[in-house]
Amino acid sequence: MHNKLTRRTSLRALGLATLAASLPLTSTPGQELPGSEPMTEWLRKLSANASALRDRQISSLQWQEAMDQIYAGTPLDALRNRLDFNALRKQIINQIPDDRGELFHRVMLPGNGQPGEVGAEAPRMLITKVAYIRKGRSIPPHGHSNMASAFLCISGQFAVKQYDKLEDRDEHLILRQSVDESGAGVGSWSSISDYRNNVHWLTAKTDDSFLFTSKLIAVESGRELNGRINVDVKRADYLGSGTLRARKISAREAAELY
Repeated sequence: MHNKLTRRTSLRALGLATLAASLPLTSTPGQELPGSEPMTEWLRKLSANASALRDRQISSLQWQEAMDQIYAGTPLDALRNRLDFNALRKQIINQIPDDRGELFHRVMLPGNGQPGEVGAEAPRMLITKVAYIRKGRSIPPHGHSNMASAFLCISGQFAVKQYDKLEDRDEHLILRQSVDESGAGVGSWSSISDYRNNVHWLTAKTDDSFLFTSKLIAVESGRELNGRINVDVKRADYLGSGTLRARKISAREAAELY
């Protein structure tokens, strides 16, 4: 994850951030969570960046570049107020089954739109959730196909590892590690797409570890959608030159291992 921008951002990404600030804030009547005025500009940028990707005006990689700027400028206290985080945190902890290490809880913010049916995630729609991970447990290492997402730490601390997906084979992913951060705290963020840091693995280091997540699915026509491609990074084969061959595993095996 990043605590600040660690590389020079392209002028095009800067332009996207400026564009996002100028677009109107969209909302779904009756779906907004309580919040305060400092959130308005931030939500406008979040929604405008999602709309640009959804409408294929930008690429997934450009969406990531803009998300770096948007998440870097998050008014964290205002976001937590908007989410009613103290109440939401208790609700999520009460919901998580004893045998699970992670739970993602859908939240509705301006720009979300409506799912196609109850529980469904509509293609190319901005999906926002708050995730809780138990201390010592993980969002297991996994990649994606045809989606883009960004995680923001709003409470606690995480160990974060990310990998570039070099090849997608029948039974394995070929990876090269790109991020290894042992103490990503509040305000840190990361993002994934098919083009940068596609595989991620986040492990909670504290009892109160929560993430705010934004994602869009089915962002490219003609590309297969796969929300999670779980891989066993712990027992991956080292191929040399910094590359790994990680076996694809089931969601159940990933939960048991991580």
